[in-house]
Amino acid sequence: MNLIACILFAQRSRGESFREGFRSRGTTGHDDVLLGLLIVVALLAGMWAISRLVSQRRRGAYSSPRQLFRALCQAHHLSWSDSRLLRRVARDQGLREPARLFLEIQRWEEKNLGPRLATHYARLKSLRNQIFGPAVTNPTGEPAARRTRPTAPSALPLFPSLPSPTLDVPPWTAEPPVNNLG
Repeated sequence: MNLIACILFAQRSRGESFREGFRSRGTTGHDDVLLGLLIVVALLAGMWAISRLVSQRRRGAYSSPRQLFRALCQAHHLSWSDSRLLRRVARDQGLREPARLFLEIQRWEEKNLGPRLATHYARLKSLRNQIFGPAVTNPTGEPAARRTRPTAPSALPLFPSLPSPTLDVPPWTAEPPVNNLG
């Protein structure tokens, strides 16, 4: 047992080994500086990425023309093939923002569609009516038939209208006109 006690007392304590590790290093090396710089750069990159995500959400969902075009197609209940045809029209007209098709009706005229889309003109006409409504002007310039609502008779006024009062002056009390010519 004497031998075991000598071995156990000969071992260093954990605190001594921990302190010895710091004493032996003494000064910071290049590896420690490089590690510190990498940590700072990683923190800055993370903060930049988070700020980018937050600013994009604040700006709105339609920061790209494609997203706006998709949202407009969904709002007008267009099928996938219809939106594909509209993308083709926008590409043929050289539009960087295909959503302009939903704003500018002159883009739907037959002369602006070109000969490559002539076979799809009937389908494009129905799409134009679906997007802009049936009250739009035809490509020939004549207005489409408008729906007229029957007009209701005008309602009676709430208060009866009385004639406005007049000043009743007898003719014998009126002064004769003054003649300043002479």
